[in-house]
Amino acid sequence: VRAISELAPDTRLLHLQTPRSHRLRFLAGQSVTLGLATGGDDLHATHALASCPCDDRNLQFFIPRDETDAFAQRLFGGGLKGGDAVTVWGPTGDFVLAEGSRPLVFAACDTAFAPIKSLIEHALALDAAPSLSLFWLATRPDGHFMANQCRAWSEALDTFEVALSTHADVTQGAQQVARAMRADLFDIECDFYLAGPRDFVATLDTELRAAGVPAPQIFSEVL
Repeated sequence: VRAISELAPDTRLLHLQTPRSHRLRFLAGQSVTLGLATGGDDLHATHALASCPCDDRNLQFFIPRDETDAFAQRLFGGGLKGGDAVTVWGPTGDFVLAEGSRPLVFAACDTAFAPIKSLIEHALALDAAPSLSLFWLATRPDGHFMANQCRAWSEALDTFEVALSTHADVTQGAQQVARAMRADLFDIECDFYLAGPRDFVATLDTELRAAGVPAPQIFSEVL
């Protein structure tokens, strides 16, 4: 553990640093399993990487407060601190950037912004997409815990746009995101990357397909 930072009351940034001889080779959008073996407990949790694969030693994760997740409980309870050892298994998952030069549209809900952030940073590093658009839904007060970073991208890059929305209901929030997509820049000739709870992903997927977006241009990750 390199550092643990508070992004919001119910969200922590977990920063792990690998040994120089054991860097993690991963693709943007992938996940790993994190493990702790302390005090007789063996805790495991799968989380998406929030960092760019261009830095394969420094790994970032957005950990939400979750009473059903023993790993998160340990972190929020102060049982994990700088210098502690965390085992990393992976990477896994195929929620990665597809080859091509179409505009990219990203949609995230709450802490599912993690793989989306990784994908955006990788896409910016590649400089291959003509434009990037982000639609981020928050279902709780601290859901937009990196809004300043998103605005900084938008202000610094002519090719990047961001729309932040809030709704307590995931499904209605997803419908709100779909309406924003259609109103702002909807184009079926884009690649769409969706990450969030199952209802969020399913609702947006249905809306995009109904609008005529071909299935091979829709990529999704349920988190």
